[in-house]
Amino acid sequence: MTAPAPATPPQRLLLSVAEVAAELGCGRDTVYALLSSGALPSVKLGGRLRRIRRTDLTSYVNSLAESSPTR
Repeated sequence: MTAPAPATPPQRLLLSVAEVAAELGCGRDTVYALLSSGALPSVKLGGRLRRIRRTDLTSYVNSLAESSPTR
């Protein structure tokens, strides 16, 4: 009998600014600039917590690929 494959943890639906910065390979200031320009939507939890939906991050990245010229 073979052992079952380890289950992969589910992806989180909401990401912090630091997590988004890590996924994009940029700094937090860049993520905050994207948020303030409206290029990347976010939601507020409670009074101060700012979170980015994973689906919004994916949409933003896909829009980069669509708007950049191909060579």
